[in-house]
Amino acid sequence: MSAQQRMETNPEHRSHSGGLDSLVVPLVTPANVDAYYANYAEYAKTLRAWLVAYGIGGPVLFLTNEKAAARLASAENALTIIAFFLIGVGLQVLGTVVNKWAAWHVYSTLDDEARANHWPSRFWCWVNKQTWFDILLDTSSIAAFAVATALLMGVFLTLGKTASAT
Repeated sequence: MSAQQRMETNPEHRSHSGGLDSLVVPLVTPANVDAYYANYAEYAKTLRAWLVAYGIGGPVLFLTNEKAAARLASAENALTIIAFFLIGVGLQVLGTVVNKWAAWHVYSTLDDEARANHWPSRFWCWVNKQTWFDILLDTSSIAAFAVATALLMGVFLTLGKTASAT
């Protein structure tokens, strides 16, 4: 039965408010669980790639462009700007490593019941189910990149005004 059919046949879901109460979470079954996971995995992979590319792209721009490098080098907060870019990337790498180990432990216990009952596997299976960890790392990375970008814009805007005033 589709989510729409369940909503139409269940009086509890016939809310006319149009709010969250009227929404029905789709039933996940063994037949469609892979499709839901593939959807999540694609978004997670894309976001991580964007964040890492942004965090690496900022410093690389300054290493490959002489004018940009000179402007950044003359800024008092140049190390802070670069540090924020690297912190954002580091958080994404940390998330990747933690999720890799958690996924390996979950996978490795699928056919090994003895392993599944040891504390490391139970711990990593617990970690694998913690969405707050990914949310924390992603929002922290975005915040670090936002701070780096704001500081960087301040450098370029300030130096641009200084250069035009002379």
